[in-house]
Amino acid sequence: MEISLPETCSAAAVAGLWRSALPAVARLGRGDTLELDAGAVGSCGGAGEALIVELYRRSARQGFDIACRDGRGVVARTLELFAVGNFAEDPAMTHPPRKTATAVQVGEAVVGIWQTICEQMAFLGEATVATATLLFRPRRLRLRDTLLHFERAGIDALPITLLIGFLFGLIVAFMAAATMRQFGVEVYVADLISIGLFRELGALITAIILAGRSGSAFAAEIGTMKVNEEVDALETLGLPPVTFLALPRVFAATLAMPLLTIFAIGAGLLGGAVVMAALGLPSTVYWNRIIKATTLNNVLLGLFKAAVFGLLVGLVGCAQGLQTGRTADAVGRAATAAVVGSLVLITIFDGLFAVLFHVLGI
Repeated sequence: MEISLPETCSAAAVAGLWRSALPAVARLGRGDTLELDAGAVGSCGGAGEALIVELYRRSARQGFDIACRDGRGVVARTLELFAVGNFAEDPAMTHPPRKTATAVQVGEAVVGIWQTICEQMAFLGEATVATATLLFRPRRLRLRDTLLHFERAGIDALPITLLIGFLFGLIVAFMAAATMRQFGVEVYVADLISIGLFRELGALITAIILAGRSGSAFAAEIGTMKVNEEVDALETLGLPPVTFLALPRVFAATLAMPLLTIFAIGAGLLGGAVVMAALGLPSTVYWNRIIKATTLNNVLLGLFKAAVFGLLVGLVGCAQGLQTGRTADAVGRAATAAVVGSLVLITIFDGLFAVLFHVLGI
């Protein structure tokens, strides 16, 4: 059997070959030879290339040979362009995909987690070295970028922080009052709100908000720069990406977290005041209990935890951004990984702080 390709293999020119030649090719088998005459081909469009690839694909599947006259090398270039090799050896062509064993999946997951830990530790080391370098060369810190990211992570997050803090204080106060009223001690709801917000919940709520807003934004911004090869351009110019891209965002998140926490705590206290006023408790009694229950120790511990949580969110977000791949969905996966990783680390460190403060008696 012989197939002659036209001089110009456009979609219109090879449409007839697709309809007439391929049914005949389907009847070929082992021992048969298909003569492909491409000597006259001067230009080959996508339809012509697809026809050539399909013929060689069927040759590998059905076992017949192809004797090609390729005077201008069009067929050879097409096969090289589309990496056409021995299709029969491609398991996707001859066998259905096999289900991966559970043990293999677990092993791959463990290896992936270990690689992620190693990458995060490597980034942490780079960030530490870059921060130490700034002590001797403070002008290398881009202060304008730091203030810009502080505005985005801190000031722009105030509305949602105030809203969630207010609602959280309202909910906690209502649930606590409903229980404590049974024992006639609803006045101590103020103590519960004060200790809970200043010591634990204020920093935790704000950290979750920061992880969802700014952590994902850091990863998406740097990841987009990585995909667009802007990070490679910085490295080519001898500018360390960690110093110029990561540190301004990390410092901004670390500074913004304590301030946002203060506003979240204030909104939560107002939410509790609304509930207690609705339940008939005088506002003066409520605020007096708040002042008595609030200690400097709890305030400092809450702000310290807030700064650490902000540091974690900034580090994880920037690390995921710098480790973004170059595929179409890499930026989305990096943003998701930044949020998930931040929440996991926040939860772990919150538990560690709780145990440490208990052991130290503070």
